[in-house]
Amino acid sequence: MKKLRSIIAITIFAAFHSFAQLPDDKTDAIDTVNRLFSGMRTKNADQIRSVFAPNVHFLAIQKPRDGKGISRTSVDTGESFVKLITESKSGEYLEKMISPEAVIDGDLAVVSGRYTFYVGDKFSHCGKDVFNLVRTDSGWKIVQGAFTLEFQCDRDLKAVEVPKIAADPADVSSIDGIVKAFYATISGPKGQPRQWGRDKTLYVPNISFVSMSEQGGKIRANVMSHQQYVNGTNGSFVENGFNEREINRVVRRFGNIAHVFSTYEYNNDDKTDKGRGVNSLELFWDGTRWWISAASWDDERPNNPIPKEYLPKGKR
Repeated sequence: MKKLRSIIAITIFAAFHSFAQLPDDKTDAIDTVNRLFSGMRTKNADQIRSVFAPNVHFLAIQKPRDGKGISRTSVDTGESFVKLITESKSGEYLEKMISPEAVIDGDLAVVSGRYTFYVGDKFSHCGKDVFNLVRTDSGWKIVQGAFTLEFQCDRDLKAVEVPKIAADPADVSSIDGIVKAFYATISGPKGQPRQWGRDKTLYVPNISFVSMSEQGGKIRANVMSHQQYVNGTNGSFVENGFNEREINRVVRRFGNIAHVFSTYEYNNDDKTDKGRGVNSLELFWDGTRWWISAASWDDERPNNPIPKEYLPKGKR
């Protein structure tokens, strides 16, 4: 059993280490992909080749235009990819990943994200990019790229870009700070942009949000990534205003892990939408800062009242 615990501990450390890399590592890998996109835009063959490793190749997975049926696949070498781009008589190729993610493991990197693609000022398609890179003496180089070509693109055209910023020590140096920031980043009057970059600094990469609801007597769990949550809420928050306030907190901590039941009230600016509920937050301390590793919530309903131990004293 002790040996099993040691193996689990090593596995967890390796997983944490993969996202606890120096920010420059991840930034440099993403910058390599962006230099590819820049070379595609200007149709600069030398710039495109400069980010390739020898024998690079690309896998394209083209979905049917109606989104139904079997996708078609094709494989290109790096040189055939260069010719395809630079010999085209079309307008500028503008490819952009809205919120790229990078995972580093030693001398290997994976950069991935949803993208949109324009030819000149005309929208062409969207999809998912996945680039595998290797660290070399001259920096990160792309060894393989895979991408889907999709034509059902409403979600991507409406996607909100989340800026990458450093965490504010005041937000992540205490449980109180991170919980307060959890509410502050999404709250504000109509017309005010939300602080999505700051919000993202509170969570481990690949955080999952779980929003509970009940429809027709059936319990439903909506599981979302951070980007999906941002895309799904930003428009309403900015258009109608949204304020969520903590009214009570119950914290249970052991060593470097903690669980927070945070009771909230919410409303939009004109009070046509209001209510309250409970956020359940899992946190851990890594020796330097706090992270939220999971977040789920459920609103209060007539058949789901908030228990008195999660309400301020004297409040029902």
